[in-house]
Amino acid sequence: MNSYRQYRAPVENGSSLIEPPLSDAADLLGSNVAKSAEQGPFWDSLRTRARASLIEDAIRYTSAYRDTSWVDVESIGPIVMAGHQPSLFHPGVWFKNFALDDIARRVGGIGINLVVDNDVASGSSIRVPSVRPHGATGAAQPHYEVVSYDEAGGGVPYEQTTVRRRDLFDHFDEAVAEAVCGVVDDPSVTRLWRHALSAIDRCGVAGCALAQARHGLEGELGLRTLELPLGVVCRTSAYAEFVLAILTELPRFHGCYNDSADRYRSAHGIRSSAHPVPNLAEQDGWFEAPLWIYGNDSPDRKAAWVKMSDDHLVISDRVAEGPRELRIDVRHPKLAAEQLSNLVSPNFKLRPRALVTTMYARMVLSDLFLHGIGGGKYDQLGDQICAEFFQVEPLQFMVISATIQLPGLVKVDHDKRIRSLRRQLRDLVFQPERFADRVDLDENLLARKAELIAMVATPKSGDLLASKMPAPKKQWHDEIATINAELSKQLDQLRGQLRSELAESERAHAAQRLMASREHPFCVFPIDYLQTTYAKLLGQD
Repeated sequence: MNSYRQYRAPVENGSSLIEPPLSDAADLLGSNVAKSAEQGPFWDSLRTRARASLIEDAIRYTSAYRDTSWVDVESIGPIVMAGHQPSLFHPGVWFKNFALDDIARRVGGIGINLVVDNDVASGSSIRVPSVRPHGATGAAQPHYEVVSYDEAGGGVPYEQTTVRRRDLFDHFDEAVAEAVCGVVDDPSVTRLWRHALSAIDRCGVAGCALAQARHGLEGELGLRTLELPLGVVCRTSAYAEFVLAILTELPRFHGCYNDSADRYRSAHGIRSSAHPVPNLAEQDGWFEAPLWIYGNDSPDRKAAWVKMSDDHLVISDRVAEGPRELRIDVRHPKLAAEQLSNLVSPNFKLRPRALVTTMYARMVLSDLFLHGIGGGKYDQLGDQICAEFFQVEPLQFMVISATIQLPGLVKVDHDKRIRSLRRQLRDLVFQPERFADRVDLDENLLARKAELIAMVATPKSGDLLASKMPAPKKQWHDEIATINAELSKQLDQLRGQLRSELAESERAHAAQRLMASREHPFCVFPIDYLQTTYAKLLGQD
């Protein structure tokens, strides 16, 4: 029996997925705090140091671009955390940031959003809905347009996405507004991009600028949260100690990780060995670690590999020419953690993969973590790994998302019309007599087909009128087919009309589906519309 919880995006516009419900957030957090208190001195010490660094770093980082005077450092309270890549995601993802603020206030704590800047950027553009004329015909049908804020093609971590084309970046908001004109006349990108232009001057990195712009806009809207890039978290000695707890027992971690991944695939009927995560490999005494290595001078992510050499832990990307490599003396764990945190540098970045990222965020940094749908699904695998390796009960999380469509959409049941037209086109071939009231058809052929059909009428006895059937039966079928073909030819004009109507209905259906997508970037939506919708979903209206 599959015991994994299933999370699915809400179907209806303006609806949310919040599991467990908001009313349970305080109890869930309280349960997590109680569990944390029972997990022993290693976790107590790690959490104390990690959270002290987290708060200090998050205040320092956030204060560079928005007000943090509301933070009472003497009375922080529990930490509620969420996280996502620094991209222009859809409104259902952004809803999680509003929920983060709401839940933190409910529980008397502080909300911190972790900017997952070690994930690989997919590109430097977004797809937006547009109705301006396009294509060879200059038609104004709804379609997607790609709007770029840089020329980079992605493929490197977000924290490495330096902007190459400031001309594109500086006028991105104008390009988006022009593209969506007629769909949305007041997109939030206009307000968002004022923050982005300030941010890009500070950091020069697209991922950083996008995250700070969004968070700056959230500040304008009254949200009280802090943010911190994962890259900053990874510089701390607490993070280094957590990583070394895994690396010094990596063969055992391999067993927990790979066995759990195999069970997950089996339970979900997944054939791909790469989904949801590939198993960790072992080669020539090297064990693959759940970490990435990259740096400013070579931003492509490489797998981290580890082996023991005497009392030293060797961490390497095993690149054939000029591998990056660190040697850590692990005889004294605390000193080893300090050594590791001191040795990582802009050209040797040691970053966690997804499951270890959320493991650290949930078990060390926060009292309650808010996942999206994807994270909620896959972190159940992380829970198994954590429980088996660390021998502790993982802390519980919430899953939060929403479905929000563009405002003003009028839905038409194109499916019904399409089914009707397809059925009529089929009837033109097999039952052309049905159209005798719309087209003048050959009366003799109609009469003959009716006569042939009558031959197979079923009497009360249940026996066919075999005496009237032509012999052999194939002759009857062939004559019916011939009559249908002749009648169908007489319906060519109607066929063309129905095909044209079907093509138009299918285009309208595709256009409606495009416009009603929940995946449009949040920055094309009116900000007031999103705020009002979020407030309703959080019970604030």
